[in-house]
Amino acid sequence: MNNMKFHKHRLHKDYRRSGTYDIIPGLSGDVNFTIHKPHIIPKELHMHKRQFDYFAIVKGKVLFRLIDKTGKEEKVILDEQDHKTLIIPPYTWHGYLALKPTIMVFYINHKYNPADEFCRKTEVKEWEI
Repeated sequence: MNNMKFHKHRLHKDYRRSGTYDIIPGLSGDVNFTIHKPHIIPKELHMHKRQFDYFAIVKGKVLFRLIDKTGKEEKVILDEQDHKTLIIPPYTWHGYLALKPTIMVFYINHKYNPADEFCRKTEVKEWEI
């Protein structure tokens, strides 16, 4: 048992979620786990130029907004029954809204880099289903 080690997670909490980030050391990217309050509209969408995002719903239900390079928007709802991972490529504006209390696990294929996160404001009406 003397070989046992611990890795300290990066923690984050804001107005709509709390989470544990980079929970598995030694990977090129970050495995993250978040808990979301329902019906809190995000203030912005974000986009990455290098990073892929992979989202899976463990418990709950989430509305994702995705806008590609051409400006085409798609809304996708995922819940715990779907057993799917949403893969968001670089240059795709995205954001999400928990429709129920939600637990989500997600992976980013690079270590978190704030220089690769670009934001734009969003309006409440844009989140209508």
